[in-house]
Amino acid sequence: MTPELAIADLDSQLARHGARVSVYRYTATTGDPRPKDEVANVPAFVRAVSADELVGNINQTAVNVVLSPTLLASLLPLKKGDKLLIDGKERNIELVKPISMQTTLVRINLVVIG
Repeated sequence: MTPELAIADLDSQLARHGARVSVYRYTATTGDPRPKDEVANVPAFVRAVSADELVGNINQTAVNVVLSPTLLASLLPLKKGDKLLIDGKERNIELVKPISMQTTLVRINLVVIG
């Protein structure tokens, strides 16, 4: 499988079965509204963390999120402190786990809290 096919397969699954989230990064510490770079309507798999993942800052309110890099070029690389809007609630990215094939980013696994 090529990286392009892996991304296409993930995009297809996310489009059919995923939720919609917004991904953003604040660009200033203050403001009303606070300025940010945002990509809205991003397909994502959102699942509760498992019991064996409950360590450190990760608690029962945390969720695992799977994203494709397809729509996120303007925000990559995602990092701790970036935000997701899931079901109307702002959540903090706590852990970013990029997955690459042949040096090409094909998937982004996140743990988000809040």
